[in-house]
Amino acid sequence: MVGMYFQINDWVLSVDENKLYRQDREVSVEPRLINLLLFLAQHVGEVFCREELIEHVWSGAIVTDQVVTQSIFELRKLLKDGREDNIHYVVTVPKRGYKLVANVESLERLPLGKGKASDVMPTTDYDEPVYGIGSPEMTFPAGPLTRAVCQKRRSGYFTLNSRGKHNALNALWISLLIAFIAIFTYHQTGVKITQAIDAHLIEFQYQEGFNNSQLSHELADGITQKLMSDITQVSSYRVQLDKADFTSGILPGKTISVRVEDENGSEFLVVEYRNNSSEKVIFSRQYPLASQHLKVILRQVAVDLMKAMKIPQPEQKSNVLVAGLPNDAQALRLLIQANHYLNQSDAKQFIHGVDLLEQVVQIEPDNLYVQAELYISYFVAQALEPEQELNQSRVNALSQNLQASRSRLASPVQPRIYEALALDATLSNHMDLAKRYLDQALATRDSTLSYILLGKHAELMGDLDQASEAYSEAFYIDTAIETYMLCENLIFYSNLKSLDYALYRAVHPSVVHLL
Repeated sequence: MVGMYFQINDWVLSVDENKLYRQDREVSVEPRLINLLLFLAQHVGEVFCREELIEHVWSGAIVTDQVVTQSIFELRKLLKDGREDNIHYVVTVPKRGYKLVANVESLERLPLGKGKASDVMPTTDYDEPVYGIGSPEMTFPAGPLTRAVCQKRRSGYFTLNSRGKHNALNALWISLLIAFIAIFTYHQTGVKITQAIDAHLIEFQYQEGFNNSQLSHELADGITQKLMSDITQVSSYRVQLDKADFTSGILPGKTISVRVEDENGSEFLVVEYRNNSSEKVIFSRQYPLASQHLKVILRQVAVDLMKAMKIPQPEQKSNVLVAGLPNDAQALRLLIQANHYLNQSDAKQFIHGVDLLEQVVQIEPDNLYVQAELYISYFVAQALEPEQELNQSRVNALSQNLQASRSRLASPVQPRIYEALALDATLSNHMDLAKRYLDQALATRDSTLSYILLGKHAELMGDLDQASEAYSEAFYIDTAIETYMLCENLIFYSNLKSLDYALYRAVHPSVVHLL
Protein backbone atom coordinates (compact mmCIF):
# COMPACT_ATOMS: atom_id res chain seq x y z
CA MET A 1 0.00 0.00 0.00
CA VAL A 2 3.08 2.29 0.03
CA GLY A 3 2.64 5.37 -2.09
CA MET A 4 -1.11 4.99 -2.57
CA TYR A 5 -3.07 8.26 -2.63
CA PHE A 6 -6.71 9.02 -3.38
CA GLN A 7 -8.57 12.30 -3.82
CA ILE A 8 -11.99 11.77 -2.13
CA ASN A 9 -14.06 14.92 -2.65
CA ASP A 10 -11.95 17.56 -0.87
CA TRP A 11 -9.95 15.03 1.18
CA VAL A 12 -6.67 13.42 0.14
CA LEU A 13 -6.06 9.92 1.54
CA SER A 14 -2.44 8.91 2.14
CA VAL A 15 -2.55 5.17 2.79
CA ASP A 16 1.06 4.62 3.86
CA GLU A 17 0.89 7.51 6.37
CA ASN A 18 -2.55 6.59 7.76
CA LYS A 19 -3.56 10.22 7.23
CA LEU A 20 -6.20 12.41 5.60
CA TYR A 21 -5.48 15.90 4.31
CA ARG A 22 -7.91 18.72 3.47
CA GLN A 23 -6.88 22.36 2.94
CA ASP A 24 -4.98 23.17 6.13
CA ARG A 25 -6.19 20.04 7.95
CA GLU A 26 -4.05 16.97 8.66
CA VAL A 27 -5.79 14.11 10.47
CA SER A 28 -4.18 10.89 11.72
CA VAL A 29 -6.59 7.98 11.32
CA GLU A 30 -6.76 4.49 12.82
CA PRO A 31 -5.57 1.79 10.39
CA ARG A 32 -8.99 0.12 10.78
CA LEU A 33 -10.72 3.16 9.28
CA ILE A 34 -7.98 3.71 6.67
CA ASN A 35 -8.45 0.14 5.42
CA LEU A 36 -12.22 0.60 5.29
CA LEU A 37 -11.97 3.90 3.40
CA LEU A 38 -9.35 2.48 1.03
CA PHE A 39 -11.56 -0.48 0.13
CA LEU A 40 -14.60 1.74 -0.46
CA ALA A 41 -12.51 4.18 -2.52
CA GLN A 42 -11.25 1.32 -4.70
CA HIS A 43 -14.87 0.26 -5.26
CA VAL A 44 -16.64 3.63 -5.29
CA GLY A 45 -20.37 3.39 -6.00
CA GLU A 46 -20.54 -0.34 -5.18
CA VAL A 47 -22.77 -1.59 -2.35
CA PHE A 48 -21.31 -3.93 0.28
CA CYS A 49 -23.15 -5.60 3.13
CA ARG A 50 -21.57 -6.03 6.56
CA GLU A 51 -20.49 -9.61 5.85
CA GLU A 52 -18.68 -8.53 2.68
CA LEU A 53 -16.91 -5.72 4.49
CA ILE A 54 -15.80 -8.12 7.23
CA GLU A 55 -14.46 -10.46 4.53
CA HIS A 56 -12.55 -7.82 2.55
CA VAL A 57 -11.56 -5.20 5.14
CA TRP A 58 -11.12 -7.35 8.24
CA SER A 59 -9.85 -10.33 6.19
CA GLY A 60 -12.58 -12.56 7.56
CA ALA A 61 -11.59 -11.96 11.19
CA ILE A 62 -14.17 -12.70 13.87
CA VAL A 63 -15.84 -9.32 14.35
CA THR A 64 -19.48 -8.50 14.98
CA ASP A 65 -21.85 -6.48 12.81
CA GLN A 66 -21.74 -3.81 15.53
CA VAL A 67 -18.01 -3.29 14.84
CA VAL A 68 -18.81 -2.57 11.19
CA THR A 69 -21.66 -0.23 12.10
CA GLN A 70 -19.46 1.64 14.58
CA SER A 71 -16.64 1.94 12.02
CA ILE A 72 -19.03 3.32 9.38
CA PHE A 73 -20.30 5.87 11.89
CA GLU A 74 -16.77 6.95 12.87
CA LEU A 75 -15.73 7.22 9.22
CA ARG A 76 -18.74 9.40 8.38
CA LYS A 77 -18.03 11.69 11.31
CA LEU A 78 -14.35 11.92 10.38
CA LEU A 79 -15.01 12.81 6.74
CA LYS A 80 -17.74 15.33 7.59
CA ASP A 81 -15.22 17.02 9.95
CA GLY A 82 -17.83 19.09 11.80
CA ARG A 83 -19.04 20.86 8.66
CA GLU A 84 -22.67 21.86 8.21
CA ASP A 85 -22.81 21.34 4.43
CA ASN A 86 -24.60 18.43 2.77
CA ILE A 87 -21.55 16.67 1.30
CA HIS A 88 -22.14 12.91 1.50
CA TYR A 89 -19.50 10.20 1.64
CA VAL A 90 -20.68 6.83 2.95
CA VAL A 91 -24.43 6.28 2.59
CA THR A 92 -26.68 3.47 3.76
CA VAL A 93 -28.58 1.54 1.10
CA PRO A 94 -31.63 0.15 2.96
CA LYS A 95 -31.55 -3.64 3.41
CA ARG A 96 -28.41 -3.94 1.28
CA GLY A 97 -25.41 -2.26 2.93
CA TYR A 98 -23.13 0.72 2.45
CA LYS A 99 -21.43 2.49 -0.44
CA LEU A 100 -19.08 5.42 -1.03
CA VAL A 101 -20.74 8.13 -3.15
CA ALA A 102 -17.89 10.67 -3.24
CA ASN A 103 -15.85 11.72 -6.27
CA VAL A 104 -12.73 9.54 -6.13
CA GLU A 105 -9.51 9.94 -8.11
CA SER A 106 -6.32 7.90 -7.78
CA LEU A 107 -3.18 10.04 -7.40
CA GLU A 108 0.45 9.19 -8.06
CA ARG A 109 1.66 11.54 -5.34
CA LEU A 110 0.39 13.94 -2.69
CA PRO A 111 -0.46 17.45 -3.91
CA LEU A 112 2.12 20.11 -3.08
CA GLY A 113 1.99 21.32 0.50
CA LYS A 114 0.63 18.06 1.94
CA GLY A 115 2.38 15.16 3.59
CA LYS A 116 6.09 14.48 4.05
CA ALA A 117 8.72 16.95 2.83
CA SER A 118 10.17 14.26 0.54
CA ASP A 119 6.89 14.12 -1.37
CA VAL A 120 7.11 17.75 -2.49
CA MET A 121 9.47 18.87 -5.28
CA PRO A 122 11.40 22.13 -4.56
CA THR A 123 10.39 25.10 -6.69
CA THR A 124 11.67 28.64 -7.26
CA ASP A 125 10.02 31.87 -8.29
CA TYR A 126 12.39 32.40 -11.23
CA ASP A 127 14.06 30.30 -13.90
CA GLU A 128 17.43 29.70 -12.25
CA PRO A 129 18.57 26.19 -11.23
CA VAL A 130 17.94 24.96 -7.72
CA TYR A 131 21.27 24.48 -5.98
CA GLY A 132 22.03 21.94 -3.29
CA ILE A 133 23.80 22.79 -0.08
CA GLY A 134 27.09 21.55 -1.49
CA SER A 135 26.88 23.65 -4.67
CA PRO A 136 29.72 26.17 -5.22
CA GLU A 137 27.09 28.75 -6.11
CA MET A 138 25.75 28.79 -2.52
CA THR A 139 28.15 29.34 0.35
CA PHE A 140 25.70 28.44 3.21
CA PRO A 141 22.19 27.04 3.57
CA ALA A 142 19.87 29.91 2.79
CA GLY A 143 16.99 30.73 5.17
CA PRO A 144 13.74 32.41 4.08
CA LEU A 145 15.01 35.89 4.94
CA THR A 146 18.48 35.60 3.37
CA ARG A 147 17.83 33.43 0.32
CA ALA A 148 16.99 36.42 -1.87
CA VAL A 149 20.38 38.08 -1.37
CA CYS A 150 22.63 35.02 -1.14
CA GLN A 151 22.23 33.67 -4.66
CA LYS A 152 23.95 35.21 -7.69
CA ARG A 153 21.63 37.66 -9.43
CA ARG A 154 21.19 37.49 -13.18
CA SER A 155 21.44 41.29 -13.45
CA GLY A 156 25.04 41.23 -12.15
CA TYR A 157 24.60 44.14 -9.74
CA PHE A 158 26.34 42.29 -6.90
CA THR A 159 27.62 38.89 -5.75
CA LEU A 160 28.23 38.12 -2.09
CA ASN A 161 31.49 36.26 -1.77
CA SER A 162 33.17 37.49 1.39
CA ARG A 163 32.46 36.08 4.84
CA GLY A 164 32.40 39.62 6.22
CA LYS A 165 29.54 40.62 3.96
CA HIS A 166 27.64 37.48 4.90
CA ASN A 167 28.11 38.19 8.58
CA ALA A 168 27.01 41.79 8.08
CA LEU A 169 23.85 40.71 6.29
CA ASN A 170 23.07 38.15 8.97
CA ALA A 171 23.57 40.79 11.66
CA LEU A 172 21.26 43.13 9.75
CA TRP A 173 18.47 40.57 9.49
CA ILE A 174 18.85 39.57 13.14
CA SER A 175 18.67 43.22 14.20
CA LEU A 176 15.52 43.74 12.14
CA LEU A 177 13.99 40.60 13.64
CA ILE A 178 14.77 41.74 17.20
CA ALA A 179 13.27 45.16 16.46
CA PHE A 180 10.12 43.53 15.03
CA ILE A 181 9.73 41.31 18.10
CA ALA A 182 10.19 44.30 20.41
CA ILE A 183 7.56 46.35 18.56
CA PHE A 184 5.15 43.40 18.45
CA THR A 185 5.62 42.72 22.18
CA TYR A 186 4.99 46.38 22.98
CA HIS A 187 1.77 46.41 21.03
CA GLN A 188 0.56 43.24 22.76
CA THR A 189 -0.32 45.36 25.80
CA GLY A 190 -3.11 46.90 23.75
CA VAL A 191 -4.59 43.64 22.48
CA LYS A 192 -8.22 43.10 23.44
CA ILE A 193 -9.37 39.62 24.43
CA THR A 194 -12.54 38.90 22.45
CA GLN A 195 -13.01 35.26 23.42
CA ALA A 196 -12.29 33.09 26.44
CA ILE A 197 -12.97 29.44 27.25
CA ASP A 198 -14.97 28.63 30.38
CA ALA A 199 -13.68 25.24 31.53
CA HIS A 200 -16.73 24.77 33.80
CA LEU A 201 -19.29 25.33 31.03
CA ILE A 202 -20.63 22.41 28.95
CA GLU A 203 -22.55 23.08 25.76
CA PHE A 204 -25.05 20.42 24.68
CA GLN A 205 -25.87 19.90 21.02
CA TYR A 206 -28.41 17.62 19.43
CA GLN A 207 -28.05 16.74 15.78
CA GLU A 208 -30.33 15.34 13.13
CA GLY A 209 -29.44 11.84 12.04
CA PHE A 210 -28.38 11.00 8.50
CA ASN A 211 -31.91 9.82 7.74
CA ASN A 212 -33.40 13.20 8.86
CA SER A 213 -36.26 11.42 10.63
CA GLN A 214 -38.50 13.75 12.65
CA LEU A 215 -38.79 11.12 15.37
CA SER A 216 -34.99 10.82 15.56
CA HIS A 217 -34.79 14.59 15.85
CA GLU A 218 -37.33 14.65 18.71
CA LEU A 219 -35.62 11.81 20.58
CA ALA A 220 -32.16 13.38 20.23
CA ASP A 221 -33.37 16.70 21.62
CA GLY A 222 -35.42 15.07 24.38
CA ILE A 223 -32.48 12.93 25.52
CA THR A 224 -30.24 16.00 25.39
CA GLN A 225 -32.61 17.83 27.75
CA LYS A 226 -32.51 14.87 30.13
CA LEU A 227 -28.69 14.66 30.08
CA MET A 228 -28.39 18.41 30.72
CA SER A 229 -30.54 18.04 33.82
CA ASP A 230 -28.51 15.00 34.92
CA ILE A 231 -25.13 16.75 34.67
CA THR A 232 -26.29 19.78 36.67
CA GLN A 233 -27.62 17.42 39.34
CA VAL A 234 -24.41 15.41 39.85
CA SER A 235 -21.65 17.96 39.14
CA SER A 236 -20.61 21.59 39.52
CA TYR A 237 -20.60 22.14 35.75
CA ARG A 238 -22.87 24.76 34.23
CA VAL A 239 -24.71 23.70 31.09
CA GLN A 240 -26.22 25.45 28.11
CA LEU A 241 -28.02 24.32 24.99
CA ASP A 242 -26.50 25.27 21.66
CA LYS A 243 -28.68 28.19 20.51
CA ALA A 244 -28.13 30.99 18.03
CA ASP A 245 -30.29 33.58 19.79
CA PHE A 246 -27.51 35.10 21.90
CA THR A 247 -23.75 35.05 21.57
CA SER A 248 -20.93 36.18 23.84
CA GLY A 249 -17.17 36.03 24.09
CA ILE A 250 -17.35 33.08 26.51
CA LEU A 251 -16.84 29.73 24.81
CA PRO A 252 -17.80 26.40 26.45
CA GLY A 253 -14.89 24.30 27.64
CA LYS A 254 -16.67 21.04 26.80
CA THR A 255 -19.27 19.94 24.26
CA ILE A 256 -21.64 16.96 24.45
CA SER A 257 -23.38 16.11 21.19
CA VAL A 258 -26.31 13.70 20.89
CA ARG A 259 -27.73 12.07 17.78
CA VAL A 260 -30.20 9.26 17.05
CA GLU A 261 -29.42 7.15 13.98
CA ASP A 262 -31.55 4.64 12.11
CA GLU A 263 -29.51 1.79 10.61
CA ASN A 264 -31.54 -0.76 8.66
CA GLY A 265 -34.58 -0.30 10.88
CA SER A 266 -32.61 -0.29 14.16
CA GLU A 267 -32.14 2.90 16.17
CA PHE A 268 -28.83 3.87 17.76
CA LEU A 269 -28.08 6.67 20.22
CA VAL A 270 -24.72 8.33 19.50
CA VAL A 271 -23.14 10.42 22.29
CA GLU A 272 -19.82 12.30 22.00
CA TYR A 273 -17.98 14.27 24.69
CA ARG A 274 -15.32 16.71 23.42
CA ASN A 275 -12.77 18.95 25.18
CA ASN A 276 -12.79 22.24 23.26
CA SER A 277 -9.51 23.44 24.78
CA SER A 278 -7.48 20.50 23.47
CA GLU A 279 -9.87 19.75 20.57
CA LYS A 280 -9.86 16.09 21.60
CA VAL A 281 -12.78 13.66 21.76
CA ILE A 282 -12.76 12.29 25.31
CA PHE A 283 -15.67 9.93 24.92
CA SER A 284 -17.68 8.65 21.94
CA ARG A 285 -20.09 5.74 22.06
CA GLN A 286 -23.04 4.25 20.23
CA TYR A 287 -25.95 2.60 22.08
CA PRO A 288 -28.68 0.38 20.61
CA LEU A 289 -31.88 2.32 21.29
CA ALA A 290 -34.44 -0.40 21.90
CA SER A 291 -37.69 1.02 23.35
CA GLN A 292 -38.09 -1.72 25.95
CA HIS A 293 -34.62 -0.91 27.35
CA LEU A 294 -34.79 2.89 27.09
CA LYS A 295 -34.61 3.50 30.85
CA VAL A 296 -31.57 1.22 31.16
CA ILE A 297 -29.90 3.01 28.24
CA LEU A 298 -30.48 6.48 29.75
CA ARG A 299 -28.96 5.27 32.99
CA GLN A 300 -25.92 3.77 31.21
CA VAL A 301 -25.29 6.93 29.18
CA ALA A 302 -25.32 8.97 32.40
CA VAL A 303 -22.89 6.51 34.04
CA ASP A 304 -20.50 6.60 31.07
CA LEU A 305 -20.51 10.41 30.92
CA MET A 306 -19.90 10.68 34.67
CA LYS A 307 -16.93 8.30 34.35
CA ALA A 308 -15.54 10.36 31.46
CA MET A 309 -15.91 13.50 33.61
CA LYS A 310 -14.35 11.72 36.60
CA ILE A 311 -17.45 12.33 38.74
CA PRO A 312 -17.27 10.04 41.82
CA GLN A 313 -19.77 7.25 42.53
CA PRO A 314 -21.43 7.27 39.08
CA GLU A 315 -23.40 4.07 39.65
CA GLN A 316 -25.04 5.30 42.84
CA LYS A 317 -25.78 8.73 41.41
CA SER A 318 -27.33 7.23 38.29
CA ASN A 319 -29.99 5.56 40.45
CA VAL A 320 -31.09 9.01 41.63
CA LEU A 321 -31.17 10.36 38.07
CA VAL A 322 -33.66 7.76 36.81
CA ALA A 323 -35.86 7.93 39.92
CA GLY A 324 -39.43 8.80 39.00
CA LEU A 325 -39.05 8.15 35.28
CA PRO A 326 -41.92 6.10 33.81
CA ASN A 327 -41.42 2.35 33.93
CA ASP A 328 -43.65 1.81 30.91
CA ALA A 329 -41.53 1.92 27.73
CA GLN A 330 -44.11 3.80 25.67
CA ALA A 331 -44.67 6.35 28.45
CA LEU A 332 -40.94 7.00 28.77
CA ARG A 333 -40.57 7.48 25.02
CA LEU A 334 -43.48 9.96 25.03
CA LEU A 335 -41.86 11.83 27.94
CA ILE A 336 -38.62 12.19 25.97
CA GLN A 337 -40.52 13.47 22.93
CA ALA A 338 -42.38 15.91 25.18
CA ASN A 339 -39.02 17.28 26.36
CA HIS A 340 -38.33 18.30 22.76
CA TYR A 341 -41.59 20.21 22.29
CA LEU A 342 -41.45 21.83 25.73
CA ASN A 343 -38.17 23.46 24.63
CA GLN A 344 -39.74 25.30 21.66
CA SER A 345 -40.64 28.98 21.38
CA ASP A 346 -43.68 28.33 19.20
CA ALA A 347 -46.83 28.20 21.36
CA LYS A 348 -48.49 25.45 19.31
CA GLN A 349 -45.47 23.17 19.58
CA PHE A 350 -45.25 23.81 23.31
CA ILE A 351 -48.92 22.87 23.73
CA HIS A 352 -48.22 19.67 21.78
CA GLY A 353 -45.57 18.88 24.40
CA VAL A 354 -48.18 19.41 27.12
CA ASP A 355 -50.53 17.01 25.30
CA LEU A 356 -47.77 14.38 25.19
CA LEU A 357 -47.33 14.72 28.95
CA GLU A 358 -51.06 14.18 29.38
CA GLN A 359 -50.71 10.92 27.42
CA VAL A 360 -47.93 9.83 29.77
CA VAL A 361 -50.15 10.53 32.80
CA GLN A 362 -52.91 8.44 31.24
CA ILE A 363 -50.49 5.50 31.01
CA GLU A 364 -49.03 6.02 34.51
CA PRO A 365 -51.64 8.06 36.46
CA ASP A 366 -49.75 7.82 39.77
CA ASN A 367 -46.41 9.07 38.45
CA LEU A 368 -45.74 12.15 40.59
CA TYR A 369 -42.69 13.25 38.59
CA VAL A 370 -44.68 13.48 35.34
CA GLN A 371 -47.54 15.24 37.15
CA ALA A 372 -45.04 17.82 38.44
CA GLU A 373 -43.74 18.40 34.89
CA LEU A 374 -47.29 18.74 33.61
CA TYR A 375 -48.34 21.18 36.36
CA ILE A 376 -45.35 23.44 35.67
CA SER A 377 -45.89 23.22 31.90
CA TYR A 378 -49.42 24.67 32.09
CA PHE A 379 -48.15 27.82 33.81
CA VAL A 380 -45.10 28.08 31.53
CA ALA A 381 -47.39 27.87 28.49
CA GLN A 382 -49.48 30.76 29.81
CA ALA A 383 -46.33 32.82 30.57
CA LEU A 384 -45.05 32.33 27.02
CA GLU A 385 -48.48 33.18 25.57
CA PRO A 386 -50.17 35.49 28.15
CA GLU A 387 -53.39 35.74 26.15
CA GLN A 388 -53.89 31.99 26.36
CA GLU A 389 -56.51 30.90 28.88
CA LEU A 390 -55.32 28.56 31.61
CA ASN A 391 -57.06 25.17 31.90
CA GLN A 392 -58.03 25.89 35.49
CA SER A 393 -59.93 22.66 36.19
CA ARG A 394 -56.97 20.52 35.08
CA VAL A 395 -54.51 22.65 37.01
CA ASN A 396 -56.66 22.36 40.16
CA ALA A 397 -56.72 18.56 39.85
CA LEU A 398 -52.92 18.43 39.50
CA SER A 399 -52.55 20.81 42.44
CA GLN A 400 -54.65 18.52 44.64
CA ASN A 401 -52.52 15.52 43.69
CA LEU A 402 -49.32 17.43 44.50
CA GLN A 403 -50.63 18.58 47.89
CA ALA A 404 -51.77 15.05 48.73
CA SER A 405 -48.28 13.73 47.96
CA ARG A 406 -46.45 16.00 50.42
CA SER A 407 -46.64 13.52 53.26
CA ARG A 408 -45.58 10.50 51.20
CA LEU A 409 -42.52 11.74 49.33
CA ALA A 410 -39.95 8.96 49.33
CA SER A 411 -36.26 9.53 48.72
CA PRO A 412 -34.82 10.07 46.18
CA VAL A 413 -37.06 12.92 44.99
CA GLN A 414 -36.58 14.58 41.64
CA PRO A 415 -35.93 18.35 42.09
CA ARG A 416 -38.71 19.03 39.57
CA ILE A 417 -41.22 17.77 42.13
CA TYR A 418 -39.92 20.26 44.71
CA GLU A 419 -40.19 23.06 42.10
CA ALA A 420 -43.79 22.13 41.32
CA LEU A 421 -44.62 22.10 45.04
CA ALA A 422 -42.90 25.51 45.44
CA LEU A 423 -44.89 26.93 42.52
CA ASP A 424 -48.13 25.55 43.96
CA ALA A 425 -47.37 26.93 47.45
CA THR A 426 -46.52 30.34 45.96
CA LEU A 427 -49.83 30.46 44.09
CA SER A 428 -51.59 29.51 47.35
CA ASN A 429 -49.70 32.30 49.19
CA HIS A 430 -47.93 29.85 51.51
CA MET A 431 -44.59 31.62 51.12
CA ASP A 432 -42.70 29.93 53.98
CA LEU A 433 -43.61 26.50 52.62
CA ALA A 434 -42.70 27.58 49.09
CA LYS A 435 -39.28 28.80 50.31
CA ARG A 436 -38.57 25.44 51.98
CA TYR A 437 -39.36 23.56 48.77
CA LEU A 438 -37.20 25.96 46.74
CA ASP A 439 -34.29 25.41 49.13
CA GLN A 440 -34.68 21.64 48.67
CA ALA A 441 -34.76 21.99 44.88
CA LEU A 442 -31.68 24.26 44.78
CA ALA A 443 -29.81 21.96 47.17
CA THR A 444 -30.02 19.31 44.45
CA ARG A 445 -29.24 21.48 41.41
CA ASP A 446 -29.45 25.02 40.04
CA SER A 447 -32.30 25.61 37.62
CA THR A 448 -33.87 28.45 35.68
CA LEU A 449 -37.30 27.91 37.20
CA SER A 450 -36.03 27.92 40.81
CA TYR A 451 -34.30 31.27 40.36
CA ILE A 452 -37.35 32.77 38.65
CA LEU A 453 -39.49 31.70 41.62
CA LEU A 454 -36.90 33.24 43.98
CA GLY A 455 -37.17 36.46 42.00
CA LYS A 456 -40.96 36.46 42.29
CA HIS A 457 -40.69 35.88 46.05
CA ALA A 458 -38.26 38.80 46.37
CA GLU A 459 -40.62 41.07 44.45
CA LEU A 460 -43.51 40.14 46.73
CA MET A 461 -41.29 41.00 49.73
CA GLY A 462 -40.34 44.35 48.15
CA ASP A 463 -36.64 43.43 47.72
CA LEU A 464 -36.15 44.54 44.12
CA ASP A 465 -32.35 44.20 44.18
CA GLN A 466 -32.59 40.54 45.19
CA ALA A 467 -35.28 40.00 42.55
CA SER A 468 -32.99 41.48 39.88
CA GLU A 469 -30.13 39.19 40.97
CA ALA A 470 -32.38 36.12 40.88
CA TYR A 471 -33.66 36.91 37.36
CA SER A 472 -30.09 37.52 36.20
CA GLU A 473 -29.07 34.11 37.59
CA ALA A 474 -31.94 32.46 35.71
CA PHE A 475 -30.95 34.20 32.47
CA TYR A 476 -27.31 33.25 33.03
CA ILE A 477 -28.26 29.56 33.28
CA ASP A 478 -30.46 29.62 30.16
CA THR A 479 -29.80 32.63 27.93
CA ALA A 480 -32.98 32.42 25.90
CA ILE A 481 -36.00 34.55 25.05
CA GLU A 482 -38.20 31.99 26.82
CA THR A 483 -36.32 32.65 30.07
CA TYR A 484 -36.88 36.40 29.72
CA MET A 485 -40.61 35.88 29.14
CA LEU A 486 -40.88 33.58 32.17
CA CYS A 487 -39.17 36.21 34.33
CA GLU A 488 -41.65 38.74 33.02
CA ASN A 489 -44.94 36.79 33.05
CA LEU A 490 -44.79 33.74 35.35
CA ILE A 491 -47.40 34.00 38.20
CA PHE A 492 -47.64 37.79 37.76
CA TYR A 493 -46.25 40.48 35.46
CA SER A 494 -42.83 41.91 36.35
CA ASN A 495 -41.62 45.17 34.77
CA LEU A 496 -38.08 44.11 33.88
CA LYS A 497 -37.32 47.49 32.31
CA SER A 498 -37.44 49.14 35.72
CA LEU A 499 -36.39 46.05 37.67
CA ASP A 500 -33.36 44.81 35.68
CA TYR A 501 -32.54 47.26 32.90
CA ALA A 502 -29.45 45.34 31.75
CA LEU A 503 -31.51 42.19 31.25
CA TYR A 504 -34.23 44.21 29.52
CA ARG A 505 -31.73 45.78 27.10
CA ALA A 506 -30.14 42.40 26.36
CA VAL A 507 -33.28 40.93 24.80
CA HIS A 508 -35.92 43.62 24.48
CA PRO A 509 -35.60 44.18 20.68
CA SER A 510 -36.01 40.44 20.06
CA VAL A 511 -38.95 40.18 22.43
CA VAL A 512 -40.71 43.11 20.79
CA HIS A 513 -40.15 41.50 17.39
CA LEU A 514 -41.61 38.20 18.55
CA LEU A 515 -44.61 39.69 20.30
